[in-house]
Amino acid sequence: MAGASPSAAAGLTLRMLAASPSAVDGGASPADVVAARLRAAGIAEEAIAEKRAMFGRAAQRLIDEGLAPEVHAKAFWVPGRIEIAGKHTDYAGGRSLLAATSRGFAVVSVDRDDDICRIFTAFGGSLGRSSASLRIHKDLEPQQGHWSAYPATAIRRLARNFDIHSGVDVAVECDLPESSGMSTSSAVICYMWVILAERNGVQATDKFREHLKTPEELYSYLGFIENGQNCGSVLVGDKGVGTFGGSEDHTAIMSCDPNTIKMFSYCPTKHEGTFNFPEDSVFVIAVSGAIAEKTGNAMADYNNAAFLARDAAAAWCKSTGKTPLDGETFVQGRPNLAEVVRHSRAESEEKSEEKLRSEISEAIARVDDGKTFGPNPDDPSVRYAKGSLKERFEQFFDESEIMVPKIAKALADSDYDGLGKWSDESHRQTVECLRNIVPETAWLPQEARRRGALGASAFGAGFGGSCWALVRKRGAEAFADDLGEAYRKKFPRCADRSTFFVMAPGPGAFSVHGAADGRAAESTPSHPPRSPETVCAPERAHSHTLRDERVSWAPRR
Repeated sequence: MAGASPSAAAGLTLRMLAASPSAVDGGASPADVVAARLRAAGIAEEAIAEKRAMFGRAAQRLIDEGLAPEVHAKAFWVPGRIEIAGKHTDYAGGRSLLAATSRGFAVVSVDRDDDICRIFTAFGGSLGRSSASLRIHKDLEPQQGHWSAYPATAIRRLARNFDIHSGVDVAVECDLPESSGMSTSSAVICYMWVILAERNGVQATDKFREHLKTPEELYSYLGFIENGQNCGSVLVGDKGVGTFGGSEDHTAIMSCDPNTIKMFSYCPTKHEGTFNFPEDSVFVIAVSGAIAEKTGNAMADYNNAAFLARDAAAAWCKSTGKTPLDGETFVQGRPNLAEVVRHSRAESEEKSEEKLRSEISEAIARVDDGKTFGPNPDDPSVRYAKGSLKERFEQFFDESEIMVPKIAKALADSDYDGLGKWSDESHRQTVECLRNIVPETAWLPQEARRRGALGASAFGAGFGGSCWALVRKRGAEAFADDLGEAYRKKFPRCADRSTFFVMAPGPGAFSVHGAADGRAAESTPSHPPRSPETVCAPERAHSHTLRDERVSWAPRR
């Protein structure tokens, strides 16, 4: 093994990253340079010392593994994500409302001269410190059920799609709570991308420039790495990790900005709006400690929600004899629910949203008989219960078409009555319709609201995860402490694994070794800066009656 020589291009070294913040070098310590870059990127002031220490420990880990302290190093921050609204919508083409967490991965990498990728990790919880050595090759076999399956899946796909060969030594420190529903697994895909894409010059290749022309196309591609699907006809799919999710998590992790929330739709990924986060409020994040790992039964349950959405769209096609959008669907031959909605809306510009929802629901119900559809088309012995596809569509429509835009606008306008009403309804439908909630995450938002939270909802893939609660800044720490104490008394079996903390939305992934502003172009395709919208401008308003409440929003075209 040979890392880059100490005479590499000027920038960070392992020694600089590992330096104590108290070290002084000519009046400004190396640690201060790193801290300044974290600050410029939007890391909250109160969190800078903690994140700085994480990068220091990651750099020291590589030194302890035998790398020279003066070797040139690269460093990246890759956060988790909070799904404010948009539960199980992305893989069906719907909308979601996103923020980056204040917690995530501090990643330090050093280039190698061979095709080996060594990864040294330090996780919280039961995973502890670990390591893996993976060869960069198109036939690399991920070890399913092991944490290294995610890095291995990314390596294999990038080797197949972009013919990468150059290796790295990587050390990772993570402060995301274990199985928190904050997309730890997708963050691994993202940090493997930013490291290996920069190491191998992927973004300078003609293939990248031709097939991933926009940031949104890159976010979709990262989702395809995880789920194994094709990204067009050239960046063909391969083994994923076994889940059939979309690109919401990767989009949030790569694109979010400090003190803002973003709304996207998917299939294809499309930025629909950026909204200022209320200045007088913060999130209290309640990590339940209930296990939400996407393995075993939890993976099967997660995938079942995706299959229901897939087959609800297929049921509409079978019932109506129609193909949405004249066959111009995101996945050829497999329409999704958002495409069914767009097609049906376009057929009658004057049709009310209530009527639209009803007509699609009735069409699905005609073939939702408990006999026709099941999660595995090749196994006729397993079929969905009668009415399951209709219910899945209605939850999707209400969440994606109504509640995501309404919650976004309520947050942007500091309309806390509206936020409370719509976040309550989103959580109710998660509990009663998706039914992917454990008692812990069903209870947390309700208790947070009872204690005065302005809005609250569970998030994560389900069957575990966390809850966000929006509260006023003043008293937020006390609120988190009191909610945590009540939770641990209610659910003592999760007490040791639960975590409660206060945060505002943080920055998405960025390179610490890049420009002084902290954000680096390496993580995303070259593109002109985009002016953020504070609210999506409506082309025309639609309305729909949901539990006797009249709402309006801007439709997606």
